[in-house]
Amino acid sequence: MTAPLDDMPSSEAVWVTDGMRVGASLDDAHLVLVLGDDPRTTALAALGVARAQASHRRVALGDLLGDAEPIHRLLDSDDPHGLTDSFSYGVSLNKIAHPVPQYGDFYVLPSGTEVPSYEDIFTSSRWRRLASGFRETGALLVVAAPADAANVTDVVDHTDGVILVGGANVSGVNGDKLVGRVTPAEAPEEDSAAAGAPNEEAAPGIASGGSWRRRLPIPPAAAAAGAVLAVGLAAIGIWLAARPLARGHEPFWLRRKSSTSAAGTIPSTLDSLRADSGAAAAATLLTPANPADSGNAAAYAVVIARFNTLLGATVWLQTQSRDLPSPTFAPVIIQGETWYRALAGSYPTRGQADSLLTALSAKGLSRADSNNVVRAPFAFLVDSVSADAVPGMLKYFAGRGQPVYALRQSDGSARLYAGAFESPGQANLFVDAVRSGGNIRPVLVYRIGRAF
Repeated sequence: MTAPLDDMPSSEAVWVTDGMRVGASLDDAHLVLVLGDDPRTTALAALGVARAQASHRRVALGDLLGDAEPIHRLLDSDDPHGLTDSFSYGVSLNKIAHPVPQYGDFYVLPSGTEVPSYEDIFTSSRWRRLASGFRETGALLVVAAPADAANVTDVVDHTDGVILVGGANVSGVNGDKLVGRVTPAEAPEEDSAAAGAPNEEAAPGIASGGSWRRRLPIPPAAAAAGAVLAVGLAAIGIWLAARPLARGHEPFWLRRKSSTSAAGTIPSTLDSLRADSGAAAAATLLTPANPADSGNAAAYAVVIARFNTLLGATVWLQTQSRDLPSPTFAPVIIQGETWYRALAGSYPTRGQADSLLTALSAKGLSRADSNNVVRAPFAFLVDSVSADAVPGMLKYFAGRGQPVYALRQSDGSARLYAGAFESPGQANLFVDAVRSGGNIRPVLVYRIGRAF
């Protein structure tokens, strides 16, 4: 359960209220930095800014403070991945965004699994693309970070402004970029310590001075149960780690703004921050989102092997598919039972797939009882990324047993797909696994591109 901000102590509420006052004037902004000297008050001010805008448009709040407690307590997931993983390994924002629906169209992007390397993060060329993407969709990205973070001024030119918290100052920032300062003067005197520098008691998980610590809240009852059931939970954990598209690791699936988009158009990754649900989503679930691409589909693949369990297909993906082009797997019904078909290749002509089959058979990489070429033009679209992000993304998914592969696009970018299906009906066999997280909407597409 997420903790309601409305029940916070009065001194903290002042910071949120003042942040909302400043945030109300940012209707034309799409990327804003909130910088402060204290993690807790900076997080509270950033929350206020984000909440003010989330009432009427989509807002993502990014935490580069180090799992600041006021932001971290809004998370309702055990997935530790966040912004550091996004910048270090190319994980898209769709996979780390956590909805907070009680505050409107609002999403939290946690800090991540690693200590942030601000020198690398704030000098990344990705900021330009993020600013452009949020501007294109009319959304807002609010990023909370330490005012003294290395190279933070390198990002300022890509933003629509900087908000300073308390007495924080950042040297070298153009005065025109300063759009506000959150300096609540109404904080009750007796609560001033809570609104100032945090200590371990007031802000668990955030050390004085803003040093990084992973916050792992464990209720006493849960800790006791964990001690008793450690062996059982470990076994379950191993199974869940291998289960494709398991909750906590599944991406936010993309959807197009319009099904009449031109062939080859890449849907915005930000579209996935607004999930469809209910009867309307179910009615369109298996309609290919890019019908104009049907003539360019990389439709042909080679069947490498068949497995009667999901675990068997996952082990094959993680241990035997490294040197194969576009390796993936997909469910198929054989004599009334669900099997999993291991596939390789993604070609627009059957002749190319036949050549791959011949080469694989000669090397003994394809089982004789499975050798055949199939026409499987459909797949689930996972993401659209730059070419340099592909190795990290594929490593991320492979480690979780997810059958994701990349196809290079004509503009040099890449699309990530999961599965390869002969028909929308076959893809339907995989929908339950894809949607098992609860707020996932798989998007069926014609797969296009060439093996990465």
